[in-house]
Amino acid sequence: MGDTLQPKTRLCYLAALRIVVGIQFLRVGWPKVAGGRFLSGNGHAFADQMMRTAPKDPLAWHRAFIMGFVVPHAHFFSYLVAFGEVAIAISLITGCLVRVSSSFGASQNANIYFAVAFASGAATMMWGELLVVLHIVFVCSSAGRVLGIDGLLKKRFPRSWLF
Repeated sequence: MGDTLQPKTRLCYLAALRIVVGIQFLRVGWPKVAGGRFLSGNGHAFADQMMRTAPKDPLAWHRAFIMGFVVPHAHFFSYLVAFGEVAIAISLITGCLVRVSSSFGASQNANIYFAVAFASGAATMMWGELLVVLHIVFVCSSAGRVLGIDGLLKKRFPRSWLF
């Protein structure tokens, strides 16, 4: 009787959406890692972008964090952003540790939303909002279990919350 109350869905549409978001992250992150201007010059390109866009950040504490901590350490943060985007992309495409990577993805996209999107305008803001919501959906639904490595890992480690 308990089994009849559980809906039997495969959530393949969510897996397809997860893979598409992963491909988008790879398209954005790989050029940064592959030696683009983002990582060159000790993070000056990253710092310049933050200096142009962060003053329009609507959250005073976030603006102070970006201007007072991220910009002075731009070299480190440029690597963190570039390699973080590629790691999130690989995780989303393969469906491995999607809950963990999407948690970081939601955090990263929220930071980008406030630090960059407000200065760029409505279209960028809507894209940032969509990515934050999608990452939250991926975390809550365990999107890596369908067409992903997380499904195999969940069978092997059924009590783990990671999958």
